[in-house]
Amino acid sequence: MNHLNSQARVLGLGALPLLAMAPACGNAEKEAPSRPNIVFIMADDMGYECSGVYGGTYDTPNIDAMAERGIMFSHAYSQPLSTPSRVEVMTGKYNYKNYCCFGYMNQDQSTFGNLARSAGYKTAIVGKWQLGFNSGLPDHFGFDNYCLWQLRYYRMPNSERYAGALVEADGEVMKLEDTQYGPDIFADYIDKFITENKDHPFFLYYPMALIHDPFVSTPDSDDWIDNPEGRHKSNNRYFADMVEYCDKNLGRVIESLKRNGVYDNTLVIFTGDNGTNRNIYSTMKDGTVIKGGKGTSTDAGTHVAFLATYGSRQGRHRVCDDLIDFTDVMPTMAEAMGVTVPEEWDTDGRSFLPQVKGRKGNPRKWVFCHYDAFFKGVGQPNDNARRYIRDHRYKLYSTGEFYDVEADVLEENDIAPGTGSREAEKARRFLSSELAKFPAWKVGDIPVEQVMLPEYPSIRLFWTERDE
Repeated sequence: MNHLNSQARVLGLGALPLLAMAPACGNAEKEAPSRPNIVFIMADDMGYECSGVYGGTYDTPNIDAMAERGIMFSHAYSQPLSTPSRVEVMTGKYNYKNYCCFGYMNQDQSTFGNLARSAGYKTAIVGKWQLGFNSGLPDHFGFDNYCLWQLRYYRMPNSERYAGALVEADGEVMKLEDTQYGPDIFADYIDKFITENKDHPFFLYYPMALIHDPFVSTPDSDDWIDNPEGRHKSNNRYFADMVEYCDKNLGRVIESLKRNGVYDNTLVIFTGDNGTNRNIYSTMKDGTVIKGGKGTSTDAGTHVAFLATYGSRQGRHRVCDDLIDFTDVMPTMAEAMGVTVPEEWDTDGRSFLPQVKGRKGNPRKWVFCHYDAFFKGVGQPNDNARRYIRDHRYKLYSTGEFYDVEADVLEENDIAPGTGSREAEKARRFLSSELAKFPAWKVGDIPVEQVMLPEYPSIRLFWTERDE
């Protein structure tokens, strides 16, 4: 049974007619040139239900086209919140090894930017930063160029990432008018970076500003010109516009790759950093409604769209049921670059590049999540801290709760030990043995201290009218 469709039926998503009939993971790769470019795009607060190809009703033609051309993973899992996901995907490590607090990444860490730069790639990060307030950090973490929101400065209102965005690019603060839209600035910068580096291998990391709240109008909204207040005052009615603009900017990146003649030599990955905002209810194609689950450890908080195209290297389009988590991104990039992640980096993932190429690969038997956002600061655990391990169907928390998430996606019916089916009890024993291999932990433990190097103090600056 196709796991995406079985889960879709539980959620009321219905079958996926375009892709569900395709073979799970097979087809020979085609001949392709060496040294591929790599583009990794991550939308902000965009759960799987926001994509048309995953059963949503939002207009996402470019996301859907990626699925039609490449590979669509049905079982990809993030962390429940933005900074935990960003630290995990950039370093290839589970959070218990290197995550200290929200809005920060320990400065003794190495990222996929450092890996790409050491492999001879031109590197850039464009979009949302949220990893410490110092303009030297992008370079420290391996990026030659940057165009970022939330690097050094902040100001109110929170829509500083959208209309009249507060953006810093390569050491300069960009002075934008209120009619200028931050996501357009990021897309323009990306087009320039691709154009300037089309004759050299490049790595682009694009952590989008969209579709995080506040939910405000976009340049494609009907009232963008006539209602200036709508550019800054949050209203859920703009959420669909923001999803569509996110998809539009994905399309701009793809178009730039094609126009510059490098699309066929580029690995493109698109995903979301966690589930959708909990104030958003999304109607699916079969009429059911999904409530966003950002910040929670259920599928609504961690199940994300995950798609990849690989130009002339990929096989035919297909749905792949293999399990993916965010630690897998770095080793996948390393394999594409033809390099090895240094052993001393102590990473946790495994490459899914063979699956992208159409091979069987080495699929996971489980994915793991260690989550404590430390949202209130270093050493202050959160009430919603959780640790779990899961396979396609069953999920075991470190506190003992055990769920059949295929049948109970909201995790409302804990299966007590010895009361499950033979299949469930076998899965419980297996997952329990795998979970026991991780270092012991309980809510309230502080596994990682903050690391701040003397040359990169984190100083948040407030941008005022005097700075304009």
